[in-house]
Amino acid sequence: MPLFKNLSTSLFLSLFLFTAANAASSINIENAWSPEAPPVAKVMAGYMKINNLSQKDIKLTSAKSPLFKRVEIHLTKMDKGMMRMIKQDNLNIKAKSFIELTPGGLHMMLIGKLKAVKAGSTIPVTLQFDNGEQLEIKLYVKVNEEPQQMNHHHHH
Repeated sequence: MPLFKNLSTSLFLSLFLFTAANAASSINIENAWSPEAPPVAKVMAGYMKINNLSQKDIKLTSAKSPLFKRVEIHLTKMDKGMMRMIKQDNLNIKAKSFIELTPGGLHMMLIGKLKAVKAGSTIPVTLQFDNGEQLEIKLYVKVNEEPQQMNHHHHH
């Protein structure tokens, strides 16, 4: 019986430490969303606020979603009179600071839609950071209220 008690105590302690470690995440995501796209669209966008709660700079190194072939971070920038999207290899989030992914600026491109995604549903996305943290988030899909001239995703 003492062996079983020790195993139970060890298991409880391990679960407690694992939970405490996850609760102390150095990254916090707010307002993760995606505008609904027409059913025929193969790309969608993702927006959010990424907060770095730690004392060190952290880089978002990759993102993936089971609903898309690939996920990339892009920066929309005016270049020679044309709006262009420039792929970013990673995003540096300064210590005790944040980065916002917004329409017309830095944003997530969800490329190669594998199944229909409608307003009211969510898109699971896994974010990988250079400090070893991996976050599972959900982008809430909202009705697209972006004016047509602002919708830059058809230029891909």
